[in-house]
Parts: sequence; structure tokens; C-alpha cells
Amino acid sequence: MLRLYLAGKSGTRDISQLVETMTWSGDKAGIARQLTASVLQGPGWPVPAVGDGVTMGDEEGALFTGYVVRRGADSERSRLTVTCHDRGMYLRGNDGTYQFRGETAEGICETVCRDRGIPIASLARTGVQVSRKFAGVRLDKIVFTAYTLAARQNGKRYAVRMTPEGLLVKEKSAGRESLELRPRSNLIRAETTESIAAMVNRAAIYSEDGVLLRTVGDQSAQDLYGVMERHLTERSGQDASAQAQALIDDGGLERNVTVEVLGDRRLITGETVVVREDATGLRGVFWIDGDRHTWKRGQYTCRLTLNCRSVMNESVSGSDVK
Repeated sequence: MLRLYLAGKSGTRDISQLVETMTWSGDKAGIARQLTASVLQGPGWPVPAVGDGVTMGDEEGALFTGYVVRRGADSERSRLTVTCHDRGMYLRGNDGTYQFRGETAEGICETVCRDRGIPIASLARTGVQVSRKFAGVRLDKIVFTAYTLAARQNGKRYAVRMTPEGLLVKEKSAGRESLELRPRSNLIRAETTESIAAMVNRAAIYSEDGVLLRTVGDQSAQDLYGVMERHLTERSGQDASAQAQALIDDGGLERNVTVEVLGDRRLITGETVVVREDATGLRGVFWIDGDRHTWKRGQYTCRLTLNCRSVMNESVSGSDVK
């Protein structure tokens, strides 16, 4: 059974019976996850205050730990709406100034988290060395930049999110344990859209002197949709081939899917699902780019944003170390 605990000046209280609706959500563009809840109010009842600690979970463990960052009241309704963020807000809300030379992406994240006292659950080991200077850059952008630069060298994709145990960075992969979504089982409805608005089907690699070295492309996509080209600079001692191929892989026909399914705590951003839905022609492995879990009147449902391609949130901040 799902429970919600509030920790404030008067101690820790179980306010589960006062909660009308609750939504737990996140997406690939942010490290922090969010919890919103509608809480009934009455004389002598617990009143959530901004800054109170919040824990939400069930018999399997905590799903969310964080703090109340906003609350709103309606004079005509005896309830409060509270918005909570997990500890990822300290990565988003603090700047950092660093200079890293030949440090791995995971090493950069360890330094950033250690300096702010942010726990780490697990960090994907890249083995890729990064040299980067950051001056007054948000800590979450430093984390995303470190893994973006690593991904451009090794061709891998990473999911970054906060968990109750701390910061988690994992390589995105389609595992055998991926949950299967089917109509008349756990899939309630599905919508799909296709777009070439962000397509990249050819990448040209240039030297630092502006000389064309080589091109990488998807000829079939060029024949169908025309050439959509991006240019990269290959710096001394580096090979831009993996970055170029990543641009092609990420820039293919975009097929976004939104599904509503029966609730399952495993359906979280960065994980994969297998969809089998004949009406929309959805069949195969999809990556979760965004998730929204809602509990209301005893019902638990999820709304998921899916992607047929494994795409990470890319962010490049700071500057090269000279």
C-alpha cells in the first residue's frame, strides 16, 4: 500500500489518509523528479509547510524522497496542493566552478556530488577522459556535459536521474526484463506521431583548418527526405567518427509515442518497454523519455512518452581547457 510521510518541526507524520491524488513524474531532460499531491485540510490536521521533508513509497521501499518546494491553497476548497522535488534540485539550484584535465565523466560527477554532499547511487563507468573548464555553471549541466562528451567518444547513451539512494547514471540498453505493454492487458491507449523536423542524415567532418576530411550519412534517408547536414570539427588527437555517427543515429525519423497504461513502478525514464499494439502498428522496443505516475481514488495509472530510438539528453556547457 502506498504511503506518504511528512517530516517537519513537529516530527514525522503519516498523511496517507489525507491525500486525494498524487503524481510522481520525471523526464530525460532533468535530473530531479517531482511529486505533487492534493492534501485534505481540516482543524488540527497536519499542514505541509515549504521545506518539510517528504517520503513516498510502499512495502517494496521508497519511490521518492525530497522536500516541499511549493504549496497552494484555495479559500473555497478544504485542501492544499503541494509540489515536492527530490535532491536533484540541489544539482539544478547550485552553480559550480571547476577545471578538469583528463578526468573521467564519472570522476567529474563524483567531485561535483561530493562537494555538495549529494549521495551517489551508481555511476556508469565510461573510461573516457574529459578536459573541460566550467565557470559558474549549474551542477546538473556539468553532469550532463560530462556524460555527453563521453558519449560522443564511445557512442553509448546514458540515462541520468535522481533516486532515493542518490544520483544514478546508467547506460541505456534494452534488457530482457523490459516490461511488455499489450491491449486488454496493461495497455489502456496509445497515440503515435512521426516527424522529420529534427532530422540529420549527413554529417561532414572538418579539420580545425576548415578542410573537409570525410562525411558520414544515411543514403536511404537522403533519398527519401533530402539532405539535412551538420558539420563537426575534428580536433587534434581526437576522432569525431563516433560523434558523427551518433548525430545520424539520433537524427533519424522521429517516432514519438504516448501511452496510458496500468501503473507499475518499473516504468521510469531511461528504462525500456516492449509494445505490441496492432491498431497503431506499434511493435518493438521503446525507450521511456518521460513518465507520469498518478494515484487517484484507488487507481494507479502511468502516462509514458516513448521513443523508438535510444536518445540521451545532450548538454554541453563550459569550455575547452587550453
